[in-house]
Amino acid sequence: MFRLRPRLSLLLVSLFLAVGGLAGPFGWHAAPAVVLAQSGPAVEQGTGADAATVFDTIRRRVADLRGLEPRQDVPRITLTPEELQARTVEDLSDPETQANIEHSRQLMVALGLLAPDVDLYALELAFRAGIVLGQYDPDTKQLYVVTGTDPTSPLARVTFAHEYTHALQDQHYDIRALMPKNSDNSDRDLAVSALLEGDALIMEQVFQRQTMTPAERQAKQRQESTLASSIDLSQVPLVLREETYFPYELGPDFIATVIGRDAIREALDQGTGYGPRVNRLFENPPRSSAQIIHPEKYINGVAPIPVTFPDLAAALGEGWQQLETDVLGEIDHRILIQQFLDRQRGDQAASGWAGDAYALMGNGSQVAVVVSSRWDSPASAGAWYDAYTQALQARYGARLEVLEQRPERIVWRTPDGVQALSRAGTILHLLLAPTVEQTGRLEQALTASEGAAGQLLPALVGAVGW
Repeated sequence: MFRLRPRLSLLLVSLFLAVGGLAGPFGWHAAPAVVLAQSGPAVEQGTGADAATVFDTIRRRVADLRGLEPRQDVPRITLTPEELQARTVEDLSDPETQANIEHSRQLMVALGLLAPDVDLYALELAFRAGIVLGQYDPDTKQLYVVTGTDPTSPLARVTFAHEYTHALQDQHYDIRALMPKNSDNSDRDLAVSALLEGDALIMEQVFQRQTMTPAERQAKQRQESTLASSIDLSQVPLVLREETYFPYELGPDFIATVIGRDAIREALDQGTGYGPRVNRLFENPPRSSAQIIHPEKYINGVAPIPVTFPDLAAALGEGWQQLETDVLGEIDHRILIQQFLDRQRGDQAASGWAGDAYALMGNGSQVAVVVSSRWDSPASAGAWYDAYTQALQARYGARLEVLEQRPERIVWRTPDGVQALSRAGTILHLLLAPTVEQTGRLEQALTASEGAAGQLLPALVGAVGW
């Protein structure tokens, strides 16, 4: 959907700051480099010889602790903050990336997750150029280090250990094969990102425990706190915050649940046994955010149900074209409720998610969206149906007009157009279009392609004048 990391951010950015007090079951606390301006105190940079020695030592130790033999050298490229900014601008400037950003913006605005005047390109640029220490790029196979930091400091060493873990993952499992560019399933990509970042976060902790003194670990925490004090995420839209934190919050716990927490404790205490256990997850990576949120679904092989669409743009008529199809996943179905109600209600409503797809169509400045989802049971579908109804009421208040309402269907007119939500057993359809007629055409196309799953439509067509 609107994931800046796997969908748009092609670099795996991983400086971890103590923002938000994120804590895992073994005491790790981390957050990604969502730094909206270059921040933190200036420190003296070490000499080239010092840095090379430090990096070589860390490389050897991380490879040993992770249990993955390096297959090639990882060039270390030093950039000034200005050079990093220029590189990021260049990376975002190609037409396909620009189109992806605009489609994400249109989708978020339509669903009420982003204000129409928010510049998503500027947010993406800030997310990616706000790096303080370093990043690994799976496209160039290089590790970028930003000048102005001391490579011998505890925080820099741990950050490099994290990024070098990504390099080892890439050499053995091919990050771009796991998370392709121009993917049509960003929910799967987010799940893979949780595996990548969870592994690197666990390796951070193992590296610290096995190579650093208690005093050095305390110094690292102080550095994190100093950097975190200058970061304000309050202006970042909820959906961007939630999706950015997702791999770092849930990735380590997903791995610990699947391979066993004793394996993590052994790695922390002895530095052994972790790699072979986690490698099998890379050989069979998670396929949805639901599998990350509910590791038992991964353990039991509960895969997401695939959903496909007919030619919806053609159903809308002349001038309409399909802009994008993708998967929202459980996380975004939760955020759609959380945005207007609260986190607990969002978690409860989305917990029965079993699969979905969405289509974004455009005609000039007009936008239409179709979300077709599958649920574990009719009760699960009903829970999200009821929660979304309440969320839309909270979103628009008195400006929301109910055009038609039945137990399994409701149609609204909003200040932004028309929305229709229907359910049939474990299937939900959410439709957004400029007019009632266009919403009806979309549903007719869907129900015609689904056969018996959409038989509720004919009796209702006359109720709203389709």
